[in-house]
Amino acid sequence: MIHHKIILLEHRKDFKSIYGLNLTVYLGVKVLVAATVASALELLENNKTAYIFVAADGYSVDVGVKIQRYISKRNLKNPCFIVGKTKAHPGDVTIFESQMELKQILQIIAKKLRITSKSMTKKKVPQKYPLPLHFILPGWECCRSIYIKKGSEYIRILKKGEIITGEVLEKLAANEITTIFIESHYRLKFVNSFTFQISSKLNDTSLSYADRLETTAQAYQMVMEQARRLGITESTMELANNCISSVKKIISLTPNLKTLMENFTTNQNNYLYRHSMLIAYVGAHILKKVHWGGREHQRAFAFAAFFHDVMLTRDELAQFRSDDSVYSSFLSSKEKKLILQHALLASKLIAEIKSIPAEVAIIIKQHHGSKSGKSLSSFSKGLSVLSIVFMFAEEWAELAIVARENEERVNKQALLSKLHKKYRIPEFKRTLPELSLDF
Repeated sequence: MIHHKIILLEHRKDFKSIYGLNLTVYLGVKVLVAATVASALELLENNKTAYIFVAADGYSVDVGVKIQRYISKRNLKNPCFIVGKTKAHPGDVTIFESQMELKQILQIIAKKLRITSKSMTKKKVPQKYPLPLHFILPGWECCRSIYIKKGSEYIRILKKGEIITGEVLEKLAANEITTIFIESHYRLKFVNSFTFQISSKLNDTSLSYADRLETTAQAYQMVMEQARRLGITESTMELANNCISSVKKIISLTPNLKTLMENFTTNQNNYLYRHSMLIAYVGAHILKKVHWGGREHQRAFAFAAFFHDVMLTRDELAQFRSDDSVYSSFLSSKEKKLILQHALLASKLIAEIKSIPAEVAIIIKQHHGSKSGKSLSSFSKGLSVLSIVFMFAEEWAELAIVARENEERVNKQALLSKLHKKYRIPEFKRTLPELSLDF
């Protein structure tokens, strides 16, 4: 069987990985990636018989018509497939609408390449199937074990159910490992698991309360990992929206804070997730009771609770509560700087996303009481009222976690006393009585 090559024109990291893996595994082709039209044409010059796959929706200009004109001008016979809006002539290229399922697109391409299920079945594959490392993204879940090869031996580096982290990928790249391996008979399932099927699970209305907590915890980790390493891409934002909708569903199903705490199982017993969930819960109940709390305030708060610690890579970094405790820790100078500035860095990341309410970046920047977002214990005047609500909810969440660990009840009076002592700014003093609510 001829080993086909496809030039993939796509610059978005998440789509490049999804298209690249599916073309590699479903069609058995070698995928050459180009981010620009110029680099795609250069690859075409060096690979005369290659097919071309253009992801047109990722570009502000019509890259599809540019590729078609080049092919037509040079009288080339290379089949070209374009996904998305383009003015390219459909007689010269094959055009797919953006909403068409990828599986259907692959079936049509396979027919053009004369690749049949019979020929794919006959094709000999090794026991472990190779996948290019550059198509693997952080934040993806392993539906099967992942291996690397050393000599003739396969070494497992990730088990089923684990999340692929940026640290793992960086370590592999540093060791000049360019290929990972999976069990060949699971290769299609492995690739399918990367198309965010977890989103459909989050939207399943029959999902039990415990399963929803667990699935949301997994989705939370996936979103955080991708946001830190790649920025918030279209597919990451889609998963984040589904995740936040699931958080709201959990809040609506939870009768009280004690119930929520009791349902955190070992699998999602990480501080960052519990912390965000508890803040979302407390904040949602406060905003339902204050006279000025509307639906838009609740939406902004939910996003802020979800993303506020996005830049912190592990639980330990999220548990500092003062600048002095950071400076006196045994962390590296890089990690100390990250902790002190995580609010500022997260707000900058969120501010770039137009679909997220503008207030979210402000809440995140100010969520430790500093308008600069560069301190855990330097409190500013003129904080937004939602930021103050967030500070209150975060203190309550922290107290709830400590009380749970000590098998104690949350002491509301102790919390209020702590807040009065800690936040000596007029805005907080004026707002605190209104936030002192029972729920």
